[in-house]
Amino acid sequence: ILGAALLLQLGHALTPSLAGVSRIHHAFRQAGTGARTRRISAVSSFQSNQDDDDPSSSSSSLFHFHDRLSDCVCLVTGASRGIGKGIALELGAQGAIVYITGTSSSNKSNNNKNDEPGTVQETAEEINALPGPGQGIAVLCDHSQDDQVQALFQQIEREQGRLDILINNAFRLPSGGVQMLYKKFWEQGPEVWDTLHTVGLRSHYVASCYAMPLIFQGQEQGPPRKHLPRPFIGMVSSFGGLCYTFNTAYGVGKAGVDRLAKDMAVELRDKDISVVSFWPGLVDTERTQKSVANGEWDQYVKLPLDHAESPRFTGRAVVHVALDPQNLAQKSGTYQVVAELAQDYGFDDPATPGRVPPSIRSLKFLLPTYGFNAQIKQQLPPDYEKYIPDWKLPFWVMAQGQPPASE
Repeated sequence: ILGAALLLQLGHALTPSLAGVSRIHHAFRQAGTGARTRRISAVSSFQSNQDDDDPSSSSSSLFHFHDRLSDCVCLVTGASRGIGKGIALELGAQGAIVYITGTSSSNKSNNNKNDEPGTVQETAEEINALPGPGQGIAVLCDHSQDDQVQALFQQIEREQGRLDILINNAFRLPSGGVQMLYKKFWEQGPEVWDTLHTVGLRSHYVASCYAMPLIFQGQEQGPPRKHLPRPFIGMVSSFGGLCYTFNTAYGVGKAGVDRLAKDMAVELRDKDISVVSFWPGLVDTERTQKSVANGEWDQYVKLPLDHAESPRFTGRAVVHVALDPQNLAQKSGTYQVVAELAQDYGFDDPATPGRVPPSIRSLKFLLPTYGFNAQIKQQLPPDYEKYIPDWKLPFWVMAQGQPPASE
């Protein structure tokens, strides 16, 4: 462990040769073999719980077929764009009825909260255009307003009478864009704290409070839907809950989301309801693309997007965990890294079929991003990354924060 930590911190000083990278691969070969064994065990356990007539019983991934969530009623908050939209699309692709909330509308008569791309109607239309029975239902809802959230759940009760899956994703950036995210707390003032926590933490709690009567009502109506083992609540968080990311308020908010999932899971365990927090990696969202185009990405973030994930990658993780019969015993109350779930369940990123982006704590991500500077990369062969082992640093090492930037 200590050797791996030193490898990360001093990666920019490594000998820039193929032989050097090969030696890294050899040194961690046993660790990689152990990780592969654990992944095979997880997939085998998941497969053993599939129906005998289920086509997935011969495959580690659910995405060779559709409609596993037919008739399930889902809600994804903050799904006009980004990760929320990706989750909504994947739920819809599996045949679910998906309610989509946001403050951006295609209807020009509504006062949109921002000029970002994407609206709730556009997400719903994309779901409705997918093959299969999936249905998207757009609802304008400002999750900073409790009365609007209450009205949302009243609508779901009138129209569906139940709720099976709740995904708390709504998040609001402070005014000032990417530049404001990178300011110190005394420069941001209390307004940024309130913005990030009102829609991004408190909103998750409020939505969960209003959701529970509908979830309980669905349980009382009879057994869970055919393939859904139990009701499921997902929280979208990030590595920011563990290590410093962007700013103080952001990290506290994400840590709060993870703790919310953990403690809700305790109170819901005897109700047979699973609660999981998801940690995407570097995600190529519409906002990411916009910040790249206007130069903010290179000015403030300064990270390559070679290993970025698509928003639907997180959606696939949500679907797999929700459908896993062992999610209550093995995952409820925990945080799960999306890229590592892809390895466990055997799914890829739909934006790049056949590709699984590495976990942020994997050497496959850390060394190219932080360890090797441009000069070293120029001296390595184009395929050097295949020689880096997919060995993951412990979470306690990741909690120490980002390594020094390579010069």
